[in-house]
Amino acid sequence: MLKKLLLFFMGLFIIQFGVALFLELNLGSDPFTIFTQGMAGLLGITPGAANRLLTAIIFFIILMLDRKNIHIGTFLSILCVGVVLDWMLLIVAPFELSTYPLIIKISLFIVACIIIGIGVPILKCATLGVPPNDLVYFTVVDFLSKPYGKVRMVTDILFAIVGIMLGGVIGIGTLLCIFLLGPIVEFFFPRIERFTETFLAEDAMEAV
Repeated sequence: MLKKLLLFFMGLFIIQFGVALFLELNLGSDPFTIFTQGMAGLLGITPGAANRLLTAIIFFIILMLDRKNIHIGTFLSILCVGVVLDWMLLIVAPFELSTYPLIIKISLFIVACIIIGIGVPILKCATLGVPPNDLVYFTVVDFLSKPYGKVRMVTDILFAIVGIMLGGVIGIGTLLCIFLLGPIVEFFFPRIERFTETFLAEDAMEAV
């Protein structure tokens, strides 16, 4: 269990470091955030409140339909993501990335996509559950038996379209998220899965 928690929090920290880069580069929000921005405008509430509302709706729908990806890690994510993101922002903010030339910002945004693409498989392979916003992707993958990359790309496009229709605003970063994140996660997943299986198997052998 200790090694699973180590993997889980390693993945969580890596993902939030990538998210902090997204935010500081200021090239546009990810599709899920575009959706929540649009919902916030429609309902007349803050983006944070819209995010919590949408996350809660998704959580309870998936809880009723397919709860196998909901474990202790899902609840740990709810408690820890905001705190970890704040820590990562403290690290990244002093670099003032938003002031860099556009080509460098785009390059760093792609690096951030790769960082998140490494973090997501690490967190998922800990088998402690996934954060609420990632439940959508993994539930659809399980339900349709389709590759993660394609599922994420299509789902993100839908999030972005609905978000734009509701008044959300996209940027270069939004498009990069749509077309890069899914394939990058899919690329790293089998490679990281092999490592984590060996890592966790050693833990199981020690327990015996």
